[in-house]
Amino acid sequence: MKSRTVSSGISLLNFDDTLPKQALFRGYPAEWIDCTDLSGCHGYCSFDTLVDIQNRLKVRKYKNITLIGNGNYHYVTYVLLSEIKQPFSLVLFDHHTDLAWSGDTLIISCGSWVGFALKTLPQLQQVVIIGAHSSNEQQEDGISEKITIISEQEVTRSSTREVVQLIRSILPDHPIYISVDKDVLNRDHAVTNWDQGSMTLGQLLQVIRELKRLYPLAGVDVCGELPLSPVEVLFDQRVRYIRKNEIANKAIVDELLAG
Repeated sequence: MKSRTVSSGISLLNFDDTLPKQALFRGYPAEWIDCTDLSGCHGYCSFDTLVDIQNRLKVRKYKNITLIGNGNYHYVTYVLLSEIKQPFSLVLFDHHTDLAWSGDTLIISCGSWVGFALKTLPQLQQVVIIGAHSSNEQQEDGISEKITIISEQEVTRSSTREVVQLIRSILPDHPIYISVDKDVLNRDHAVTNWDQGSMTLGQLLQVIRELKRLYPLAGVDVCGELPLSPVEVLFDQRVRYIRKNEIANKAIVDELLAG
């Protein structure tokens, strides 16, 4: 089967000034969407602010690949998923399930957006979460049958082929949306502000390559940048962390854009 490529060009969301520090993005057609003026959106976001983010994203040219910033803004994936008008599945690479449910319908968070998406987006059919540190987290009634977790331990003891075969056995043939939080990777390949998993960048790229071959892509996003203060960027070690994340981001984008 021929590989399914996505159109060239990426959208870069600037919430936290992490992505502007990464020079490798200058090699792609790209557009920046400034969100630095928004308040009350770090980790948790009110729905008024979420609507504001949604309106800003509507006008972007490049809608297939979006880089979000650090993982505290991962809930923006919910906005991106809400744009999809056909049945689709979500494949999430993340060291956390993001299935928490606070019961507060006026706030969405980086830890609750998956559960909220399953409850409110009828086009979202199935969710496969790859690399989470636990597969035993309690899941709510009404959505648990739509969720499969391939835990960090399962990924470690399985080959890429086995992981892809498992995904293939779960998901139908309709399009998939891929969301990557780099905290799924070990610290040799990325450094984030959350506890991290043990997946290698090579494993991640191999699974993405196979998924791209097997399924039409409805979109992709990447988060997991390391926020640094103005003082921290003066330290060589911190700068090396930025470069490490930059290399991972470029490898993921290059894989998605490859023929």
